[in-house]
Amino acid sequence: MEDFRELVKQCKLKGLRLLVDFVCNHTSTQHEWFQKSVRKQGKYKDYYVWTDGKILPDGSRAVPNNWLSVFGGPAWTWCKERQQFYYHAFLPEQGDLNFRNRDVVEEMSLVLRYWLDLGVDGFRLDAIANLYESENVFQDNPRSGKDVPPTEWEYLTPVHTDYVLPECQELLMHWQKVMDKEQQIDGRERFMVQEIYTDSDTRAAMARYGAHAFNLDLVQDLAVPLSATQMTGLIAQEYTDKPDCYWPTFVVGNHDRNRAATKYGLRNVDAFNMLLMTLKGTPTIYNGDEIGMQDTPVAYEDTQDPFGRKAGPERYTLFSRDPCRTPMQWTPGPQAGFTTSQKPWLPVGHDYKHRNVESQMKDPKSHLNLLKEFVALRTRDAFKYGDIDLNCVLNENVLAFLRTFGSERYLVAINFGQENSTDDHSASPVNQSTGTVAAITGAVSEDLGKGHQVNLNNLTLKPGDGVVIQL
Repeated sequence: MEDFRELVKQCKLKGLRLLVDFVCNHTSTQHEWFQKSVRKQGKYKDYYVWTDGKILPDGSRAVPNNWLSVFGGPAWTWCKERQQFYYHAFLPEQGDLNFRNRDVVEEMSLVLRYWLDLGVDGFRLDAIANLYESENVFQDNPRSGKDVPPTEWEYLTPVHTDYVLPECQELLMHWQKVMDKEQQIDGRERFMVQEIYTDSDTRAAMARYGAHAFNLDLVQDLAVPLSATQMTGLIAQEYTDKPDCYWPTFVVGNHDRNRAATKYGLRNVDAFNMLLMTLKGTPTIYNGDEIGMQDTPVAYEDTQDPFGRKAGPERYTLFSRDPCRTPMQWTPGPQAGFTTSQKPWLPVGHDYKHRNVESQMKDPKSHLNLLKEFVALRTRDAFKYGDIDLNCVLNENVLAFLRTFGSERYLVAINFGQENSTDDHSASPVNQSTGTVAAITGAVSEDLGKGHQVNLNNLTLKPGDGVVIQL
């Protein structure tokens, strides 16, 4: 905690906001609350989701339903001491809290206040889709029809264990009020964002009661090879028929999916970073993506992710998220400068000696320094507050859009395709034949240098090329 307080202090000195991850769905079964719940001690008796299960003709007990853990296998585990089953959306060692218990709601609200009092500016709410389950635990989830083993989570459709339950919305509203009250005290804005894989309409519905969710469409839904048409369609959903309170939060990579550089190729690293920083909305970048880190193969004996370990040595690569979670590559030195340990939690990437922060800081055209230029664009009003118009040039290769605020106008054009594309960008809504290059990706042709005048009637972009043009 001494280290954390120093972190808060340094962030404030540097003008940085600090969010912390709030894992609100479950606690360890070693936690004091769970141990007291096992013993049915006082108010802790119903802090978790307990059930007698089904009583079979021979008097033995069976799980109450067919619900599956996200990590595979039954979502219920028998507690010998309490003589009941407890529910766990994830690992048996992670008992789900019972948010139908008002004491639990208030207890977790106190946890939020604790961190807010320490000076944090907000929270990323983890796995909120799992906060509530149907009150009647004797209902089975239906078959999904997917061709997966019956022990895997996707074998069923989680209609009784998913975010659609209205109680979750009420809980988020309650927590938002906790945040708002803190802001009323000192005038400092607080921010809360949810991790949930859902569609654009659900995200908009959440925004109506003050909750903001990551848009993970670009993480999970993009086909390979990339199609600019598909990407534009996914992005356009965030601006179509949305309430005034809605503000998108775009993500390209995260800790649960293959890295963008691995999925979409190194040539698209700068293109995606440019896209993130120029769209209307808040960009969220996964650590390592700013230097183009790639997935690192991890042997089964080195695998740490329970999702992978539970699948066994033959199938672990289908589930393990460790390849995208390897240590941040800071330097070309031992263990990439991440640790002085001889054996980190996960092995460092094989390319750390040339792909690291220290090396890229010295190269003006590196992924890192280009990203800094794209981030700097967001000091301009058009990218902070401006409207977005996606009705620009669009084909399978090129995604283009206009950002405008007052007299500021910028055209962003990026080739995510597989071949060169020469296009006329001068027509409506651009209505201009020339412009000045404000930023480029590292792949762009030499004649498209920063500050150069370009002809919009005949603009050629190679695969991986991206350009921001001031009009």
